[in-house]
Amino acid sequence: MKVIVVGAGAAGLAAAHELRKKGAEVVVFEESGSSGGRARGFQEKGYVFDLGAQFSAALCHTTLEYCRELGMGEEILPFDFTAAVYRKGKLYPMASTPKPGVIWRMRKDLLKFRGAPYWAIPQILRVFPSMLRRKKDFDFSTMDPEPVLDLCDISIAEYALRHGGKGALEYFFQPLSVSLTLGEPEEIGAAHILALLFGVFGSGLVGLARGIGSLMQAMYEANAEAIRLNTPVRRIILENGRARGVEIDAGTEEADAVICATTASNAIRLTPGLPDALRIPLEKVTYSSCVHFIFALRNRLLPDDWYGVIIPRSEGTLHGGFSDASCKSPYFAPLKGGLVHSFTYGKRSPELEKLPEEELKRMMIRELQTIVPGRMPDEPFHTVTARWKEAICLDPPGQAQAIHFMRRDHYREVPGLFLAGEYMYLVSCVEGALRSGVEAASAAIQA
Repeated sequence: MKVIVVGAGAAGLAAAHELRKKGAEVVVFEESGSSGGRARGFQEKGYVFDLGAQFSAALCHTTLEYCRELGMGEEILPFDFTAAVYRKGKLYPMASTPKPGVIWRMRKDLLKFRGAPYWAIPQILRVFPSMLRRKKDFDFSTMDPEPVLDLCDISIAEYALRHGGKGALEYFFQPLSVSLTLGEPEEIGAAHILALLFGVFGSGLVGLARGIGSLMQAMYEANAEAIRLNTPVRRIILENGRARGVEIDAGTEEADAVICATTASNAIRLTPGLPDALRIPLEKVTYSSCVHFIFALRNRLLPDDWYGVIIPRSEGTLHGGFSDASCKSPYFAPLKGGLVHSFTYGKRSPELEKLPEEELKRMMIRELQTIVPGRMPDEPFHTVTARWKEAICLDPPGQAQAIHFMRRDHYREVPGLFLAGEYMYLVSCVEGALRSGVEAASAAIQA
C-alpha cells in the first residue's frame, strides 16, 4: 500500500511514522526546507530556538510516548515556574500552579499581589465554582467534545461575563487567552480555554531538555528517507469522488491514499472539489497570527526562577506577554544567559506584521525595556524571527461542533482522503496534531 502525506509538521510526521511501522510505502511532501511545522526548532550559538510550540503537559500521552520511543525519555522535564503580571508599571509575581507547596512558598508575594484591581478579585473568584462543576465533562483520554458542546458554542469572553463579570474577563481570561493562543477572548471558544486550563495546567506542564523542536527533529530523522523537503504539493487529485494522488511540480504522484496534514485553510486550497460536508467545517477553523521574535541575551531578562510575564490588554502594550525560556533547562541558554520570546498578538497583529522587521523589532525591544527597566539591551546578542500567518488554532465558537460532527459522520466522505491536524481536537496543540496523525494513519491502513 502506498500513502502520500502532505505536510511534515507534527501531524504529518506522526502519520508517516505510524504508516512506516505498519509496513506501508510512504512519501511525505513538505513545501518548506525543514520539518516540524509550527513545532520546529533548532540549536544555534549555544541557545535553543523553539519557533512555535513551547511546552507540553503530563496528560499528553502521545507526545510523551513518542519521546520514549525515540530514546528521549530522559529529556522529559517537569516545568513548574513563576509568572508575573505587569500592571501600572510594576511586575507582580504569582503562582502558575495550584500546588500547595508552591502557594506556600510564594505566600508573601501573593499577599502583596496587585496584578488585578480590587474590584476584579471577587469576579475572578466567582467564576471558579462554575469552572469546577464542568471539569468532569472534559475527557482528555478521548478528547471527545460531545459533553461540552454547549461550551463550544460560546466564546470564553461570553463565558467570563456570564459567570464572573468584566473583571474576570479582563484580568483573568483575557491574559490567559493571549498566553495560550495569541488570540482575543472574544474569538476563542470557551471549551478550548477551559480544556487547556484543566488539561495543561491541571496535569502539570512538562518540557523537553532541548525544546519541543528536538522531538520533531528526532521524528524527521527516523523517517527522513520518506520525506521530500522543498517539494510543495499543488493539488490533491480527486477523481470520481476518490483521492488518487497529488500534483507536484515534477508531475503527478499516484497513491492508494492521501493524508492531508496541513492547516485547515491549506486543506481547502489543496483540494478543489472537496464536498461541502468536509469543506464547510474546515472553513470554520481560524488561527491567530503573529510575528515571533526570539532574543538571545548575554544575561537573563527576568529573575532566575521566573519564566513569563502576562499583560492585561488594558495596559495598551504591543505585548500580551513574554517569556525568558532560559529557565527551562541548562540547554536553552549559556550560564546566566537569557532567551526572550516576544510576540505580537490579537487584533493589532495583522497591522504590526506589515511593518518592516527592523522597525517592529525596535518597537518590541523598547517596550521590553520599559517593562523590565535596565535589563533588556538595545541590541540582543542574536535575534531569530518567525512570522506565522496561521500560528495557533483559536477554536472559535462553532468550530468544535462542526469538526466533531464532520469526523463522526463524514470523515470517509472522500474515499482515500484523510485529514490530520491539531484542529481535529478540542485541545488544539502538538498533542492533538500528533494524535490526529496517528489516527489518520490507522484509518488509511484499515480503509
